[in-house]
Amino acid sequence: MKYMHFRASCSYAGLANLLELAGVDTEDSRIALEMKLPYLFAKEGGGFVAGPMLQGAQWMDLWLRPRGFALEEQTVPKHALCSALRPGGPAMLGIKTPYGKHAVVFTGFDGVWHFRNPTAEKSGERTELALTEAALLASADDETVVGRLRHAVPAPVGMRPLLERSAEILLENAAQIAAFSAEAHAPERYTAELDRLFRPLLLDGITMLALAGEDALAGTLQQLQDSLMRFLRGPRQAPLSQALDVDALCSAARAYAVRIRREAACTC
Repeated sequence: MKYMHFRASCSYAGLANLLELAGVDTEDSRIALEMKLPYLFAKEGGGFVAGPMLQGAQWMDLWLRPRGFALEEQTVPKHALCSALRPGGPAMLGIKTPYGKHAVVFTGFDGVWHFRNPTAEKSGERTELALTEAALLASADDETVVGRLRHAVPAPVGMRPLLERSAEILLENAAQIAAFSAEAHAPERYTAELDRLFRPLLLDGITMLALAGEDALAGTLQQLQDSLMRFLRGPRQAPLSQALDVDALCSAARAYAVRIRREAACTC
């Protein structure tokens, strides 16, 4: 069983479990560092995304392809999920669990459906789930992406353009936070913007910098996150810039971008 070693890493721990079942011993944190996940930012679905939220074959193949694997994904409607899982061997998918929406790894069927449930070691959460067909379907979305490992011809991936673009996206994310913070908004607007705008830099960015050993910069962003959370616990009537040091945030983003460009400079 492979456990989660950083916040929200269930998909990467799920990948480590798939690899273990295929005879490859690794960990979510090792995968993340070797594929330079702490230095990757993207724009997806109308928002910004970073760190453990960069999921699926597009991102995981950055680690897999040079090692002779690929993640093969299939989008399956709920009514066909059981028939898609049963014959195909181990697979990773996202389902609703008692701990929220979570990546799990299907391992077999013997009248019930068995899954590894990646969690932090000693979290007290169950590491194995056994679901009836009714329970599995109740936990599934209308469509579920099912991912399986397959062997592939080893191929290098060009990281430098991706990293250079990530630095640009990070700075764009910070600029949009600054612009958003300069104006007052309806209180509910902040909740709507948390994942799309604030999470990449002020949650996942902190996690990723800590994983990469960038403790000082992670600490700076943590202080800014604390300011954001204090504001969100209040009435949210004044512009956020009165509570959040936007200049410090933009300075931290520039420092983060420097680190990303440093990685790009020494990468093919």
